[in-house]
Amino acid sequence: MTNKKLEAKRLGIFLFLAFALTWIPAWILNAVFGYDKWFNSNEIPLFSAIFGYGPALANVLTRKITHEGWHDSLLHLNIKTKLRYYVFAVVAMTVLFLPEGFMITLIYGHGDFSNMGSGMNWKEITAYVLLILITSPVLAFITFGEEFGWRGYMNQKMEKLIGTTSTVFLGGIIWGVWHAELTVKGHNFGTDYPGFPYMGILMMCIICTFEGMILMWITKKTRSIYPACILHAMNNNGGSSLAYLLVSGVPEDFHLSIPQSILTGIPSYILASVFLVLMLRDNKTKMKELRA
Repeated sequence: MTNKKLEAKRLGIFLFLAFALTWIPAWILNAVFGYDKWFNSNEIPLFSAIFGYGPALANVLTRKITHEGWHDSLLHLNIKTKLRYYVFAVVAMTVLFLPEGFMITLIYGHGDFSNMGSGMNWKEITAYVLLILITSPVLAFITFGEEFGWRGYMNQKMEKLIGTTSTVFLGGIIWGVWHAELTVKGHNFGTDYPGFPYMGILMMCIICTFEGMILMWITKKTRSIYPACILHAMNNNGGSSLAYLLVSGVPEDFHLSIPQSILTGIPSYILASVFLVLMLRDNKTKMKELRA
């Protein structure tokens, strides 16, 4: 039986450490080097690569501090029995975001699909797609820092306390706010937009909530954080950009504003929500099995 008081204590310690171990180094690096040098330009790649490891370190320290152990660490690969989910992780973000490229063309390109493929022929498109599908999963070691923390610890604790649906939305908001130290410096959205930086932080919360649905689902299905690491890496390192092969009819310097991103992302958010439904369905099935 779950000791909710202890689980809540562990969750609180984890969240404090996850933010402190990320934001404090970021404040120092911003002050000493400046955001553009240490993170945005990759002049100091080691610092930018380890930025996301605060949540992973928080996981380790919380387990040590509270004498929790590692029985639910999700560090097993489970490839032999869950290989199909690893394959799914490689292609999922591409498929999930394809409707966004279509929506951009439909709304802002006025339905002009004549320049789909960004001017590349089919051989170049094939090479481009294969390059991203092959190389992005290799970079999963970078996203391990976040996934070992958020999916490998926070989601597990939170779900026991407040249930699956609340975990998806509250966890997504927490994950989005965690990015704020970079968002206020212009990461992802720049600084020249109405409502800066609050609209950027809100957008990160929306993105993290819906992306978190599929990441949480695949973690629960595999009992491993590695498929989520791969899926997250695909999103960060080009998988979602494949959707822009469907973009046509817009100027070369066209950039979506935050409200436009929300609008064109609606089909993707609907698709992502399917994974929340799947998790809730799995929960009902498990409850029936326990009662049988």
